[in-house]
Amino acid sequence: MTPAELVQYASTIGLRAIAITDHDTLDGIEPAQSAVSDLELELEVVPGVEISADYDLGILHILGFFIRSDHSDLQKSLNFLRIERRSRISKILAKLQAQNVFIREEEVKKIAGDGSPGRPHLANLMFRKGYVKTIQEAFDRYLKKGACAYVPKVKLPAHKTLQLITDAGGIPVMAHPYLLNQNNPDRFEEIVISLIDIGLKGIEAYYPKHTREQTRMYVRLASKLDLVVTGGTDYHGANKPGTELGVFPDRPPLPYSILEDMKKRLKDL
Repeated sequence: MTPAELVQYASTIGLRAIAITDHDTLDGIEPAQSAVSDLELELEVVPGVEISADYDLGILHILGFFIRSDHSDLQKSLNFLRIERRSRISKILAKLQAQNVFIREEEVKKIAGDGSPGRPHLANLMFRKGYVKTIQEAFDRYLKKGACAYVPKVKLPAHKTLQLITDAGGIPVMAHPYLLNQNNPDRFEEIVISLIDIGLKGIEAYYPKHTREQTRMYVRLASKLDLVVTGGTDYHGANKPGTELGVFPDRPPLPYSILEDMKKRLKDL
């Protein structure tokens, strides 16, 4: 979806607020906010970003909420990551070609539009062109870590990522923490404390793939360590089948009070 289509859809299904948190780019924020104003929608758009951090203990993605999109250091760093993304795509395409999967860079650019090209766009094209039967198969056979066409992603160090978001006026939050694959509460707490020491301010406790036990653990830990609690469905449209905007399995939609708590925390930073 375009940013305008996304906010229209969010308004139609009754959401009061959404966050625009694209990977490595802020380009969707202003069009989304402008569309809300132009269409006179009763919807709040939180400016944000998602950045993959270089972290030895697992997959660590950091969300930045309420960032200033005109912050020069953040923009420079995101531009660097976008350049590296394009380089990564070229390398993946070469590996795919060696597997008799033929996709041109122009096709990737077209489907990515103004956004940053990534593996979901490749998986979508592979599905459309009949190389795989599902988008998930594209990841499993070709694109996931360890698969034949996988290329590691260039990332910023965790401390640098957290500092950039903080300097841009934002709240840095650990995205979908289940990806760290740490279900031992004591060990997970040690990891979170080490990240708090370098700037972490919150945990995305509510996420469609979190089990009830994981969600409870994240909420309890956030309360114990005075971290903000956030939630997101990580909606990617057709690139992520089975995920619906604002819908969490086995629980009602998130209350607006979560966003109010984030705003209170923002005043204290």
